[in-house]
Amino acid sequence: MKLNKILEDLENIEVHLEDEDKAILLLFSLPRSFESLKDTMLYGKEGIVTLEEVQAALRTKELTKSNDLRVDENSEGLSV
Repeated sequence: MKLNKILEDLENIEVHLEDEDKAILLLFSLPRSFESLKDTMLYGKEGIVTLEEVQAALRTKELTKSNDLRVDENSEGLSV
């Protein structure tokens, strides 16, 4: 993931970001198709958002999307 590489490069030059800042950077770098996920992560929970939570939510979304595609490929049309 490009973000991880960028964060690692920043740490190598001793630029330290808080975990919440990393999470927010990731959320705001997402394409428009992730707007609802971004809103949920930023405004749908109490407390701070962590990078781990955002990454887990993205993995879950991708797995769900992948499973939905497999179901669509294997499903048959309904006949009336």
